[in-house]
Amino acid sequence: MNVRFSDHAIRCRATAAELQQLLTGRAIELEICLPRDRRFLVNVRPSALEKWQLESDPTGIWVSIPRSQLEALAQTLPSKEGIEHGFETAQGNVVVSFEVDLKKSQG
Repeated sequence: MNVRFSDHAIRCRATAAELQQLLTGRAIELEICLPRDRRFLVNVRPSALEKWQLESDPTGIWVSIPRSQLEALAQTLPSKEGIEHGFETAQGNVVVSFEVDLKKSQG
């Protein structure tokens, strides 16, 4: 999984294999090792609930995406379009998007 942060946005781009992992109920993760034995984790997992969830603390970010939306996304492949959801924060809205990397999926 590749994760990109920008102003008011977090984009998660997974391979087709990682999407299949989500569809079987398992989470995918990106772990970044930092100085002084610290780590930052981005975890994306499917949810049985029909609601996106975003949790965070200084050690990482946890995103839950409704399984039904992941299944619908899988049905549209190959497509550059992803899925996204906005979350209210004290500093404005942050949009979390999830898409499948078609280049890596074909290789």
